[in-house]
Amino acid sequence: MIYPIRDNVDAAGSQLINWVAEIETPRHRRRDWNRRGRLDDFLPAFADWRFDWLDVPGLVRNADAILEFPMVDQDPLPGWSFGRVTLLGDAAHPMVPRGSNGADQAILDAVALAQCLAANPNPVAALKDYEDRRLAATSKIVVTNRETPPDAILREVYLRTGDKPFANIEDVISPAELSALSAGYKRISGQDKA
Repeated sequence: MIYPIRDNVDAAGSQLINWVAEIETPRHRRRDWNRRGRLDDFLPAFADWRFDWLDVPGLVRNADAILEFPMVDQDPLPGWSFGRVTLLGDAAHPMVPRGSNGADQAILDAVALAQCLAANPNPVAALKDYEDRRLAATSKIVVTNRETPPDAILREVYLRTGDKPFANIEDVISPAELSALSAGYKRISGQDKA
């Protein structure tokens, strides 16, 4: 994904942009959100991405900085609340940031936490109620994301087309299948109307 950071273009026709490349790797290192990325780790995947309007390999080679940002989740924790202290959002249940999972779950956590605190004058008991209400649900999402993430539709279309162009999505996957994939994930993540 390539996004302009600002609308203005300088006299040389340059514009500050931000680009993101997501590459799965079997090589795992200690998490570091400030680690310099290595061009050789991902440039080969984009080597032939040259278009009339954009030379992706050239863009990447000319970047001022490349950072490696780990996309990770962790096994679900057995508990979040410790006396008068609790965890919420990514601190409680880090998950790969797809489909706004982290933000969605943090909002649901906050709502549940507020409801529990409002309903119970004992803060320790209220925090335990919050944990009881949210722990199993978010644990299920973390585990489900490993096999069937919210963008599973993209994976399914890729598998069916072999990454070849197509004219109509309905030629690849039926509206009923799309709806079922979407509805299934919404049920797991707490995003369905029920």
